[in-house]
Amino acid sequence: MRSFLAGLALAATAFGAAAQAPGPAARAEGTVVVMPGMAQLQLPNDEALASFYYEVQDADARKAQTQVNARVAEGIAALKRADPGAQVESAGYQSYPVYVQPSGVAPRISGWRVRQTVNLRTTDLERLASTVQAGQGVMALGSLQFQLSRAAREKAEAQLIERAVANVQARIAAAAKALGVPAERVRIEELSFGRRDEFAPPQPMMMRAAMADGAAAPPVLEPGQSTESLPVTARVRFLP
Repeated sequence: MRSFLAGLALAATAFGAAAQAPGPAARAEGTVVVMPGMAQLQLPNDEALASFYYEVQDADARKAQTQVNARVAEGIAALKRADPGAQVESAGYQSYPVYVQPSGVAPRISGWRVRQTVNLRTTDLERLASTVQAGQGVMALGSLQFQLSRAAREKAEAQLIERAVANVQARIAAAAKALGVPAERVRIEELSFGRRDEFAPPQPMMMRAAMADGAAAPPVLEPGQSTESLPVTARVRFLP
């Protein structure tokens, strides 16, 4: 995307220079205006990111690790069965001692706490509630959030560019009218695009579930929307 916009900016610059009368004196004529523009799109979120975890505390570190390993393997299998097309991967794994300090006695290790996290990424939002419910039957749901998939953002790029150019052209036309400059005396010398804003992810939907046997109730989910934006700046010369 960056290389494409950079090439487009160079092409616009070259086009503006070619459209003017030759010679440095011609470039010095008229009034130069820097005109900003912006394009925005609101798009429905089409991807979900869910994070599950399982945690055990036991006096025996190896026993705690074995329990976590087995339960997480079961949870990953449950998620893959519920949504075969989802991307499921194990994430963080922590194992650390738990200390107690009786009055007047030095701290000592009383046990070990082991925790592993599993992340799920999916665009199948129709079955998301049942997928989350399947995961909660084995692990706890730490967080859930919605966003635009990479495919959706890439698809929006061409539309953002078109809207940004149209927006800045309309502003240039309004400025030319206010200054009394006819359209044929307007030259766009440079057109540059800012970095396209990545979607601002909504606050994650925080959920916690007791790690106990039995199925959890299915969650109520609303994917919502994300805003994509693309700023543009035009360097314009109004010839006398």
